[in-house]
Amino acid sequence: MSEDAPLNSTLKAAASASTTTIQLDLDESHDRLLQRSPSTQSRRSSSISEHEIDIEEVKDPRKGSLTYLNCVAIVVSLQIGSGIFSTPSEISKHVSSPLLGISVWIVAGILVWTGAASFIELGRRIPHNGGVQEYLRRCYGDAYGFMFSFGYIVIGKPCSVAIISGIFAEHLNSIILPESWRNEWLNKLVALLGALAITAVNCWGTNTGASAANGFFLLKVVGLFSIVVIGLAIGVSGKGNDLLEWVPDKVAEENDHPSLWVLVGEYTTAMFGALFTYGGWETANYVAGDMKNPMRDLPRVINSAMVIVMVGFILANVGLYIVVPMDALRERKAVAVTFGIQVFGTLGGIGYSLLVAISCLGALNSSIFALGKLIVSASERQYVPSFFGDPEHETKEEESFHYRNYFRGWPKPVISSVMMLVQKTETLRWDHKVPVYALFFNALLSSVYIIFGTFSFLLTFIGIAEYVFLLFAVLGLFILRRQPENGEPIPRTWTINPVIFCVCSAFIVLRGVITDPLQGLALLVFNLAGLGLRRYIIGPGQRGDMELHAVPIL
Repeated sequence: MSEDAPLNSTLKAAASASTTTIQLDLDESHDRLLQRSPSTQSRRSSSISEHEIDIEEVKDPRKGSLTYLNCVAIVVSLQIGSGIFSTPSEISKHVSSPLLGISVWIVAGILVWTGAASFIELGRRIPHNGGVQEYLRRCYGDAYGFMFSFGYIVIGKPCSVAIISGIFAEHLNSIILPESWRNEWLNKLVALLGALAITAVNCWGTNTGASAANGFFLLKVVGLFSIVVIGLAIGVSGKGNDLLEWVPDKVAEENDHPSLWVLVGEYTTAMFGALFTYGGWETANYVAGDMKNPMRDLPRVINSAMVIVMVGFILANVGLYIVVPMDALRERKAVAVTFGIQVFGTLGGIGYSLLVAISCLGALNSSIFALGKLIVSASERQYVPSFFGDPEHETKEEESFHYRNYFRGWPKPVISSVMMLVQKTETLRWDHKVPVYALFFNALLSSVYIIFGTFSFLLTFIGIAEYVFLLFAVLGLFILRRQPENGEPIPRTWTINPVIFCVCSAFIVLRGVITDPLQGLALLVFNLAGLGLRRYIIGPGQRGDMELHAVPIL
């Protein structure tokens, strides 16, 4: 979960580009994504993923306009996010040498590649909007789709916002504050202010920053590949770190040879950082509907994009390890800043700080307004309380009367606060169709994660939550293969791909929970809360399409 690519929320706007250029009309798509539809009955729910949005409203009537190169550019843009400038530090804390650090990126890349290959077949078998949510719903029942949506609304997206906000704060503070002033709580304060500021921008219905999303993405690409080129050039010149430091035995001896089980646990924790950075691959199927020849080009697009992203991330980490000592990487999350200081001095550090901080703002903007749209979509499918969606009443006066009647008997300060909120947001909600309550809800959850979460905790927490659902989605491929096919046979990926993905994902999730059982307990509590919310929303005895059903895999 993903990662934080700022173009996620405008994927279908990108799909309407010409066949020779990728020009994203983000001004219009931002307004559409934040606005609620006029009917709550005709809309379909979206997949509640860090990289997935409901794209019914922004689908272009032109079909088959995207070439192979167009689609590769879009999918690559979905995967390259701000996380690459901070997660190498977290990964370095859990491995004993640069060589093992590089291996984490290779193994994680292969894992997501097998998942992406499996999702190609899933997309062909279930050619509907909704992504993971729709795959789970079709394979296991609507309750599983609900749990996925609930998990991404209360865990996935807010955690991602908290992580991006933390990266933003770390880099901004490295510019504006002297080193003696910097501390964890000051970073949290700046992260909180950044997230709330972007939320306020979206609440006012403006599209500030959305039209610059292409520029934000370009900044990240420039930053990433500058590290690759400069790092490799320094390595070739012989001025980099001693290659003997890449051998893990030195550090292992200092740590008295920890057991294999402990090393596996540390390696698994490091994997969550790489998997978070690779996030976005699960949305690649969204470009298929606008391809000129999707049956032929989709596998080529996925494979080409994975090669580009894997090579870019691996070489960027090689460049970092060549220039920056391992201990320095572990000490500071702002690895790009550390790299800039090592190569160009103070000015280099300031340059990379600005580059990453600005790109984080773009990612925050996209993530926050996309999540507002996701919550509204979920409310229309009765996945969350309906007041997050369209106004439930015919007039503003009727709405005001409803809230006064509902909170009758509550303390007067509560009633006054509620009515003030209703009245102050009335124009935004009714006239400008801004999902204010959904944005407030996301801001509240994100603030909790920013205040109480750490970078390491959030990476693991979001990784476990995400890969539980991705595991079941890919496992559903074996269920779908047993069902009769209508029409032409659907091309299958190699069976080894879903097998590898399911086995590795299951192991990573289980080992992650064993390493930090509190996170497993927290996820269990969230799931139980989600089930309780589901029963409250649909009412006792009203199962309808929320009924659970299971299909044997073998």
